[in-house]
Parts: sequence; structure tokens; C-alpha cells
Amino acid sequence: MDLNQTSELIEAYIKQLGVDPVACRGAKPGQWGLTYKGASIWIDVFSFNENPSRYYFQVMSPLVLVPDKNREAFFQNVLELNHTMYGSAICKKNDWMYVMSLREADGLDQTEVNATMDRVAHYSSDFQGKLKFKYEGSWVPKESRPSGSSDGPSTT
Repeated sequence: MDLNQTSELIEAYIKQLGVDPVACRGAKPGQWGLTYKGASIWIDVFSFNENPSRYYFQVMSPLVLVPDKNREAFFQNVLELNHTMYGSAICKKNDWMYVMSLREADGLDQTEVNATMDRVAHYSSDFQGKLKFKYEGSWVPKESRPSGSSDGPSTT
């Protein structure tokens, strides 16, 4: 599937949610962002320069900032949560944890787009609250963070 075919599936799903897909489009073709089930969801369709005709479908949602304290227990908990997940996983990029699903766009259909979006939003919304509650006090308050610390997830 190419960018246009995959984009049609994504925008059809966004319309099913009662949201204008044009308003959700990102800065570049193949990017969308929206809030669904209380979670920020980022959708990307992209290819690599080495193989520009092969596209990938990625859905990710920022979960929580990696805690400053109780890190070993936190990472152990996240690994155990990963075992309970279907079709997506929790991953770390820089100082943030994300719920993510990534696959080739070839063979993608509307059912899988819908299920992937639902899954990532559900896990992110559910696990975010549980992790923040369980590790309350493990994050240094924002005003006490060293300069240059991340206040939010990177979108790059």
C-alpha cells in the first residue's frame, strides 16, 4: 500500500470517530494527531529513503515520563505489562515511555487500522493512570528538574 491508500484508511477511521481528519493532519503528509479515549494519539505513514516504495503504519501514544526514582521497579512493571498487551507494546524513546504499534502498510485493511487505533488508545489511557498512581512521588516536580530536561515527549 502506498501513502494515499493508507491515508484513506486512517482518515475513514477518524471520520468514524466524528472528528474532521483534515483538522488532525500534521505538518507533513502521512501525519495525524488526535485525542481518543483520553489519550494523545500520533499516527504516521512513512517510508525510508533506502526503500521509498515500502510504507509503514505507526500509531503511538505518549504514556509517561521515565521516573526519576524507583526506576528498576518501574521498568520491571512495564515489562510485565508488555506481556499482557496484544498488537502493540510499551517502548522507551529518550525520557518518555510510549504505547506503540508499528507494521508494514502492505496488506493493511480498515479493520486492522480501527483495531490498532482502539488498542493503542485503550492501553495508553489505562496504563497511564495506573503507572502514575503506582509510582506517585517517583517524578521530580517540573520546577525542580535540571535545565534541559524534557517537559513533554519528543515528536521527532
